[in-house]
Parts: sequence; C-alpha cells; structure tokens
Amino acid sequence: MKYELTFKECSISSFDCGDGKVWFTAEALANLLGYADDKQVNKIFQRRKDEFTESMSMLAKVTMNGINNSLREVEVRLFSPRGAHLIGMCARTKVAKELRIWLLDLIEKESGVDIGTLEKEEFKDLPGEQIHHKIAEFNRKSYEFRGKPGSQSMNQRRRDLKKIREATVLALELTQIKICDLGDFPEDEEVES
Repeated sequence: MKYELTFKECSISSFDCGDGKVWFTAEALANLLGYADDKQVNKIFQRRKDEFTESMSMLAKVTMNGINNSLREVEVRLFSPRGAHLIGMCARTKVAKELRIWLLDLIEKESGVDIGTLEKEEFKDLPGEQIHHKIAEFNRKSYEFRGKPGSQSMNQRRRDLKKIREATVLALELTQIKICDLGDFPEDEEVES
C-alpha cells in the first residue's frame, strides 16, 4: 500500500513492497534531507551499513524506462522509517533534526497497534459468551503484537496478562451459576415414587 506523506512542504509517496509498511527510496530520503540527489544518502548507508538490520534497509528490483523507452530492471535501496531515522542521525543538513522528529512520530504511528481494551464496566452489559470471547480476543492480539520473544513490547504484554487474569476472574464470577446450600440429605431414606 502506498502512503502519501508530507514533511514540511515536501510531499512524497512511500514505496510499496506489498508488506503494508512504509518504505522510502534513497531518492525520496535525499529529497527530504535537502540533498541534490541520492548519492549522499547512499554514501551514509555505505559508511554505516553494519548498523542497519534487514528490517531497516533492503534492495528491491524496480522496472524503469531506460534509453529509447526500453524497460529495464534496476535495484533500488529502500529504507524503513527506522532506517531513515538512522540516515537522518548521520546527515548534516539543516532539516535533519526536524526530519528525525517527524520519523519518530511516524514510527510510533506505524507500530501503534490497537488491540482493544478490557474495561470491566463493559462486562455487565454483555452476555457470558461475549465476555469470554472478548477476553480471548484481547489475549490473542496482545500475544501477537506484544508477546513475541525479543519484542520491545514485552513489558506491555506483562501488564496485559495481569488485566487478562483479573478479567477472567471477574468473568467467571459473572457467568458461573451459584447453587445455594440445601443442607445434608439423610442417606438411609428412600424416595417414594
């Protein structure tokens, strides 16, 4: 999915890799940083490429118009917002600082996945099955987006687990049938039919 993004008065389209994430070409990043062309961005990348992970930069093959309108395939260097932020840290242009702040905001928006809430006040209006479904769905999303080993969101996952335990106890209290104590029945009496 392509995104139209605006930084200051500069409007750019993100590159579509088919993964639903924002990627910048070196050319677009050079434009945002105020460089004349992408050579400076590529130089920064080459000097610091050991600091980039696969999720921060990659090469993609793109078909472009060549000489005499012939189509040719070229490799283009792409940067995720985290990779673009690292380029911005090394850039020495006037707008680099502002671009880094803008990129951090973009990273927060991109990673801010809404997994819903577990508000106990909502439970009183829901039937039992929906209460248990809501808890299970919250747990599934929390694990998927915050529970993977090595995830930076593991602290949030721990808080989610505490909420899930509390909500489960409440759900069981709300949905379990309580039978009053009928006392002891004598064992030797037979019931007549």
